[in-house]
Amino acid sequence: MRSILQALLATTLLFVGTATARYDDTPYMGCTGVPNNSPVLDLPATPLKTVPNGQSWKMEQDTNFVYIAKLSGTPYQMGYAYGQLFGKEIGDNFNNVLNYGYTKLESILSKFGIPEVMIYYIWSQAQPAVLYLLDLNWQIAEPWIPQRFVDELRGIADGSGGAVTEQNIRRANMLPELTQAACSIVGSWGAASQDGKLYHLRALDWEPTAPVNQYPSVVIYEPSEEGSETFANIGYLGLIGSLTAMSKLGISVGEKVFYARAGDYEDPPHITYYGKPWAFHLRDTVQFAKNLADVEQMLFNVNRTMMIHLGYGSLPDKAFRGHDYAANFVIPYDDKNYTHYSQAHPQLDGIFYYDRQVQPSGSPCIGSILNATHGSVNPATMYRDIAGYDETGNAQVIVMDPEAQEIWATWSQYGASVNAYERSPMHIKLADFWGAGMKCGGGGFLSA
Repeated sequence: MRSILQALLATTLLFVGTATARYDDTPYMGCTGVPNNSPVLDLPATPLKTVPNGQSWKMEQDTNFVYIAKLSGTPYQMGYAYGQLFGKEIGDNFNNVLNYGYTKLESILSKFGIPEVMIYYIWSQAQPAVLYLLDLNWQIAEPWIPQRFVDELRGIADGSGGAVTEQNIRRANMLPELTQAACSIVGSWGAASQDGKLYHLRALDWEPTAPVNQYPSVVIYEPSEEGSETFANIGYLGLIGSLTAMSKLGISVGEKVFYARAGDYEDPPHITYYGKPWAFHLRDTVQFAKNLADVEQMLFNVNRTMMIHLGYGSLPDKAFRGHDYAANFVIPYDDKNYTHYSQAHPQLDGIFYYDRQVQPSGSPCIGSILNATHGSVNPATMYRDIAGYDETGNAQVIVMDPEAQEIWATWSQYGASVNAYERSPMHIKLADFWGAGMKCGGGGFLSA
C-alpha cells in the first residue's frame, strides 16, 4: 500500500503549482496584493439547450464566462441530462487535464535540457500509469461510494452519446482525491457583518493556468431522492463532487488542504484511500443536511479519506463553523474555540477563517483586514479586499450569500495567466434558476 501512496503522491506533484507574490504597500499588515477593483458583472443568462430533466445557459462578457445547468430527477436522469447538455465539453475537460499533465512535465524536464521527443516518450509511458492510479483509487473507494454517484456518472456517459466514457468520467472525479489545494475559507455572520447576514468566502488556490478553467460551471441539482435539498455545485463541468456548493436551504461549503506540523495534534492526522471520497461526501452534506448539527453528524459518521480543512455556513443556524477533517478525526470550531488564535490570527466575534497558508498560519493579512472591517463585512470585503490584498483564489473566488441566494463568482482566465482574484466577479442570482415557476425569456429570466 505504501508504494501505491507514493505513486499517488508523485502523480499529484504534476498538478501542484507554486504561488508568486508581490510586495506592494498595503493598508493591511502582512498583505502583499492590491484590492480587486474590477467591476461586478450582472450578466444575462443566454439559453443554450433544453432536454428532458435539464436546461443550460451561459453568462458571458469578453473573457468572463460561466456555464450554468439545471438538472432534476433521479441520479441517473440528472446525469443523462448533464451528458446531453454538456457531454462534449465534459469530454474535452478530461482531455484538458491529461494535456495539462504533459505540459507540466514538459515545463519541468525542459529545464534540464531534455529534448521534446524524449519528454513525449516519458509522458507516453507515464500517462497509462496515471490512468491506472485513478482507476485503482475508484476500485479501492467503491465500497463506500453511494449508488447515486455511480448512477449519475453512468447517466453522464450515456447521455453524452459517446463524447465521454463512463471510465473517463469516473477517473476525472477521482482527481480531487489525489490533489487538494491551498485555498482560503472565511465565514462572517452576526456582529461581524454590516447587516448581520451570513457570508461565506471560498477562494481556490490551485493551478490558475490549468485548462479546466475553459469550462467553469454552476450546476443546479433538484434531486427527487427523498430528503434532498436543491443545491448549486460550483466548480468545473464534469466534476460532480463538491469543491464549493450551496443549498437553497442555506448550507454552504468550501475546503482547503490540511497539513499538520509535528506536535500540532496529540493524535496526528492521517489519510486513507479506503473510504468515501471527500468531494462526494461534501456534496452529500449540502444535499441532505438541514443545519450544522446534521452536517457535523454526517462528517463524524463516515469513513473519511483525505486531510482537509472545511468551512460550513448555515442559514438555518445563522452561523458558520470550521472543521479539521482527517481519516482519524473531525474537530469542529466556531468563532470562539479555535485552538490556534494568535496575534496574526485574532479571535473576532462572528468570524471564522483559514487563510491559504499551512495552519496555524503566521500571516496577519486576513486577520488584519477582518479586524479593521469587523462589524461592516460584506461581499465586497471578501472578493475585493480579502481575495485581492491576500492574493488568494488564483483559480476561483466564490462569495456566497445564503439568505439572498446569490453568489459572486470568478475563475482564472482561460488561455492567459490572469488570476481569479484579479478579475471581475460575476453576480449570479441562484433564485432565478432554482425558483419554481421560472421560464427562460430573452437573455435572462421572467417569472411565469
